[in-house]
Amino acid sequence: MLVHIFKQLWNRRRSNLWIGIELLLVFCLLWYIVDYFFVLEYNKSLPSCRDLNHTWQVDVALLPEEHPDYQPGESDSTALVDNYYRVLDRIRQYKEVEALAVLSSWSTPGGGGYYGDWLRNRKDTTREGSGQAILFDPRTDFFKVFRYTTKEGRPVSVEDFDWSDPKAVVIGNLAKETFFPDGDAIGQILESPRKPDDVNYIVKGVVGDTKRFDYERPQLTFFRAERITSDNITNEMEIAVRNHESISDDRFLQDFKNTMSRELRIGNFYLRGVKSYNRINAETDFRFGQTSDVRVHTGMMLFFLVNIIHCVMGTFWYRIRVRRDEVGLRMAMGSTRTDIRKMLILEGLCLLAVVVLPAMLIEVQFVYLDLIDTLGQGKNNLGYLPDRLVLRFILTNLLTWVLLAVAIVAAIWLPADKAAKMAPADALHYE
Repeated sequence: MLVHIFKQLWNRRRSNLWIGIELLLVFCLLWYIVDYFFVLEYNKSLPSCRDLNHTWQVDVALLPEEHPDYQPGESDSTALVDNYYRVLDRIRQYKEVEALAVLSSWSTPGGGGYYGDWLRNRKDTTREGSGQAILFDPRTDFFKVFRYTTKEGRPVSVEDFDWSDPKAVVIGNLAKETFFPDGDAIGQILESPRKPDDVNYIVKGVVGDTKRFDYERPQLTFFRAERITSDNITNEMEIAVRNHESISDDRFLQDFKNTMSRELRIGNFYLRGVKSYNRINAETDFRFGQTSDVRVHTGMMLFFLVNIIHCVMGTFWYRIRVRRDEVGLRMAMGSTRTDIRKMLILEGLCLLAVVVLPAMLIEVQFVYLDLIDTLGQGKNNLGYLPDRLVLRFILTNLLTWVLLAVAIVAAIWLPADKAAKMAPADALHYE
């Protein structure tokens, strides 16, 4: 049957030319969008060894000097630190708080802040890389709040590592594989290539990899201590808490704000707001343009699919009408209605198959000119599927073909079904 169908397409090559050109253009454009979503969903599927669910950023601030409740005696450095610790104790003692952490605002999980470190292995200076430094006070449990785990999935806590050394650092697994691929990282030294004598750290442990954004890949991560001082309390540090899963997020938020708005009026401190880290993550995606980028690509994909369905449906509806004599003759010669539907649908799929090769030749130019985007790609991210361009090219073209094939079958089904239901005598009489 396939040989017969291809002969049919060749005999009607002039009428098939325009729909073939349209399928060619749509295939290339749709492939570009499919490639984008392929990389995006692949990156999202990569595990991130932390959990932002049930976590909250507690925003405490100081009253301005012109406020009527401002207390000048509570503004010196000693009172500031003492009152801040009282704030932390009040939050920690709240019945629904499971864990509390104080971290640098540059290290907000899911936030847009970034504090980078460029380090290398002291013993093998060719092993170097840059990544994000996560700064937090080790007297609070940052790892427990965000439920960090090892690569194997074992939960970790700040207490699992020795933070008594001011140069202590805990690294992610990707950093371990980058700097120490052949040995144990514990006790090894990482140093700055620019100032090796002044900036260096001792590795105290390894945790699982995390991603700065959900749509990117795991990155090199360095967890370092940043202890609370009177200088960084108000403008550099933030408080993070995790609530017990036994209570809903909505209820926790309402009850916590109602209670802590009174409890945290300590000295000149007051509760300014509470926001979930999932919301911060979503707002960051929007601010960085990722949300709008996804919406644009989604809209383009839907636009192409709807238009190809309408175009193919209209074209085949017309072609079936002018081929009623052929349909009637086939049915008079013994073809069943199922055979008619099958023939018309296979015609559409064969026409799509014909345009695949020239479409792929055009797409190769996009790849050659480096016009396709690979989210999260970097020199430290090797071995990921999207970096294997040949395999990625084949998979995305296969997905594009399947997507268009479904659209074509859906578009042809109605006119094909209508043609199959014609009586043979009526179809022959039409001619």
